[in-house]
Amino acid sequence: MTQTRSAALFERMAGLLPGGNTRATTWYPPFPVALAGGHGARVVDVDGNEYLDFLANYTAMVHGHGFPPIVEALERTARNGWSFPAPSEDQAELAARICARFGAIERIRFTNSGTEAVMVAVRAARAFTGRDVIVKAFGGYHGCWEQVAAGAGEDPDARAELEPGIPAVVADLVLQVPYDDAGALAATMAEHGDRVAAILLEPVLGHSIEPASPEYLHAARRIADAHGALLILDEVITARLHTGGRQTQLGVTPDLTTLGKVIGGGLPIGGVGGRAEVMDVFDPRRDRFVEHHGTFNGNGLAMAAGCASLDALPAAEIDRIDLLGARLADGLTAALADAALPGRVTRVGSLLHVHLPLPELRALHAAALREGLYMAPRGQMSISTPMDDELVDAGIAAFARAAQHVQHATGSPAP
Repeated sequence: MTQTRSAALFERMAGLLPGGNTRATTWYPPFPVALAGGHGARVVDVDGNEYLDFLANYTAMVHGHGFPPIVEALERTARNGWSFPAPSEDQAELAARICARFGAIERIRFTNSGTEAVMVAVRAARAFTGRDVIVKAFGGYHGCWEQVAAGAGEDPDARAELEPGIPAVVADLVLQVPYDDAGALAATMAEHGDRVAAILLEPVLGHSIEPASPEYLHAARRIADAHGALLILDEVITARLHTGGRQTQLGVTPDLTTLGKVIGGGLPIGGVGGRAEVMDVFDPRRDRFVEHHGTFNGNGLAMAAGCASLDALPAAEIDRIDLLGARLADGLTAALADAALPGRVTRVGSLLHVHLPLPELRALHAAALREGLYMAPRGQMSISTPMDDELVDAGIAAFARAAQHVQHATGSPAP
């Protein structure tokens, strides 16, 4: 497999963009493969190499690439214009679909990313409660906004996790708690609850696909209520797990929900929705309302693609790709065992993550690319609707070959 054009493109981009990229997640050494196109569950790089796409742009492309209903919706919208400084029927249509699917969402506002959705949700919580502090979990990822990026790692010393460019004072607004530990959450709220505007949690850690227990999320709901704080569930990744998201699956009702990815059919989008009483802080008919602006909020292309995406993701289709996820997880687990690699696979529905020590993980990712399997450098994988048993089995076979390469390269003992 040659990657000469990817290498050349990286050299060109390195002179134009810092590090040769405009999205840190896509970087891995010595240079990332540059993709030229995709169809269904396959992508092709600039050198003509084809890969089975088990990443789907970090779960955003739930219907794969070139999905006809989304293409048709985009073409129809583009012919009439797609960016206006005014309300549109497409905004109403997508909002209606989301409110119908999520029982906890009575009102919604659109943004251009999950990061923006979280920013807007936190501001709404602060305006509604009159408090400043938010509580989040170590290891939780809620976008690159500085307040939720603070303490994003596992180190209990949140200040040690501050990234360059994040002022230390920001950490004073964010309290970190261990994930899936109701006792620790209760203790933190007992001490600081009167200052907390919201508890912000992912029902499944997006960075590692580690689910919270139902008991934990129900406890978070009770704890928030006991201290007059709001509960925000970040479902940017997990909305695909049920027509009403993970919250409906587990019977947890948040005050606010942040969304992204699948609600936009692969276009830039985010959303924050919740109970009307809270969302009404954005109502411009009120005095001292929360001003939320954005030139491209609710743009026509994202709205049309989102409607097509959700229409093609009913409960039966979610169940089908969840079964494919189980098939994939079983195959990956067996492949790791056969290669005697010290790893494990976590799965929630159609979302998966391969956990390995970093040296083996890097080697596995590189080997998987050589075998025509596209996955995240950190081990994340997902199922998209164009997949079937045959394609999943082909992905398992490619992964197994990659795992064997890693075993031979690292000298792991054969089982």
